[in-house]
Amino acid sequence: MSALRLHAQRIVNKINILKHSPCNRPQVRNSYYDSKYLVDVEVNTKYEATRIPEEWKYVERVLPPVVVPEPKKLSQYCSGWKPQGDDFSDRPYFVGRTRNHMMPVFLYITQRGVRRLTIIKKIQGDIWQLEKELRPYLEDLIKPKPLRLQVNEFAGKICLHGDHVNAVKYWLGERNF
Repeated sequence: MSALRLHAQRIVNKINILKHSPCNRPQVRNSYYDSKYLVDVEVNTKYEATRIPEEWKYVERVLPPVVVPEPKKLSQYCSGWKPQGDDFSDRPYFVGRTRNHMMPVFLYITQRGVRRLTIIKKIQGDIWQLEKELRPYLEDLIKPKPLRLQVNEFAGKICLHGDHVNAVKYWLGERNF
């Protein structure tokens, strides 16, 4: 009987330890934006909302800009980046820039790094004319292999099989896109 009593005492001790462990305690929040809905929680952080414009100017100074600002016009940039040209009236197609003023040429790597796709987005106008002018340039670069590309007229993009990002960006940059 003493062995059974000793075993029961050990179980009671384990239950008491589990009752007082930090995992079983209720979560206490020190602050909450609408603390009137919390019950039995002491709010340690005192705050007050204000609508005074003089105080909000310090908050607005820290907020990030909503729109990416236009880059400064320089003759040459140290990073090699070029701004988009101004006059495209002589071309039947147009390739717009992204919201960060970058060329919309992306590399997608799929199938565990085996398949590489170069995608040109934001194409407007005659997308087939762009494909006709771009194809000979890329075929000269990858001479022994055939160039595989797919034109998606509705989405306004061209998908090239292979990693041709730098070549396409160079080609577009030469034409001030």
